[in-house]
Amino acid sequence: MIAAIRGGAGGIVAKTVSVIPAKDPRPTIRKCGAGLLNCETWSEASAESFLDAYRAIKREGVPLIVSIGYSPDDVARLGKMLEREVAPDAIEFSTHYVGKSLDPLLEVARALRESVQIPIWMKVSPSTPNIEELAIRAASYVDAFVAINSVGPALDFDIETPHATLGSNNSFGWLSGPAIRPIALRIVSQIASVQPKPVIGVGGIASGADAIQFFMAGASLVQVCTAAILKGASVYGAIADDMKTWLEKHGYASAEDIRGLFLKNLNNAN
Repeated sequence: MIAAIRGGAGGIVAKTVSVIPAKDPRPTIRKCGAGLLNCETWSEASAESFLDAYRAIKREGVPLIVSIGYSPDDVARLGKMLEREVAPDAIEFSTHYVGKSLDPLLEVARALRESVQIPIWMKVSPSTPNIEELAIRAASYVDAFVAINSVGPALDFDIETPHATLGSNNSFGWLSGPAIRPIALRIVSQIASVQPKPVIGVGGIASGADAIQFFMAGASLVQVCTAAILKGASVYGAIADDMKTWLEKHGYASAEDIRGLFLKNLNNAN
């Protein structure tokens, strides 16, 4: 996390923690084309073991968003503890393992909202049905949406050595990187179109142009992970510099000036 800040990240979203640490099979992550496949679940360390690291990020003076999951009881317990011990700028909660029907997702959102005073962000899985209905109904509980999580299950292997590449039983994993960007853009635009809360775009962002796309689709912020794993922490500053150059070249004062531009043009065309 410190390396990301040094590399130019404007804020930190920490790895998801839960009440019970994960036990992930090895290997948990492999390169797949231009992206990554992973069979990780959440952190294998306890939330309590991260407290000193969270506090170190707070001392760096950048926004800290802690990520938690998964059940209503889990997020209520963790949210209270982290708000008390760390006072992060926001809590992001993952819905990846909560289920695909809307009521359980809303129950988690409600439980966290009733447990903390600080902003909460709902991270949306691409497999969630009725994305727009979820966004409309969840907007009464959450302060922002994060879209999307990795896509899958997916499979990849080398035809010269066709054996398992991940530690999961079937070598299936979750795909991240450039291949999922069009899916992420679609979901960001859906959520931004139907409710007023900010949307944070995630999925395949590796350049300033990629980030610009997300802002035009309605995002207010973007998150980057896979590109940093593949290219190093300096990718954060490079993306920000690319964005600044593009905005200046096109006569925009800030990214806010292009937020939702695609959606506006789409509405005008219709």
